[in-house]
Amino acid sequence: MKSQTNNQIHIKSNGNLEEEVEGVDGHECQRITNPIENEVGDVVRRDYLPSFFITDSNSIEANLQRLEEEDWSGCCNKWGCAL
Repeated sequence: MKSQTNNQIHIKSNGNLEEEVEGVDGHECQRITNPIENEVGDVVRRDYLPSFFITDSNSIEANLQRLEEEDWSGCCNKWGCAL
């Protein structure tokens, strides 16, 4: 995640809100906007900035590595192997 997050909310003359989140990548923007959306009503439309489609492959790789290590650990605990 980037160091500074900016969340802009524009209230239109018809009563609709437009919300834009800057400074985050991937699905982090939905984590930020969900509490606001839950309070103000139904989401009519969602448009995504290009930054929404950026993913951090390092965190995915780290999670896969952790899962693989857990699998090996569980195997050794059950079968008594020495890793």
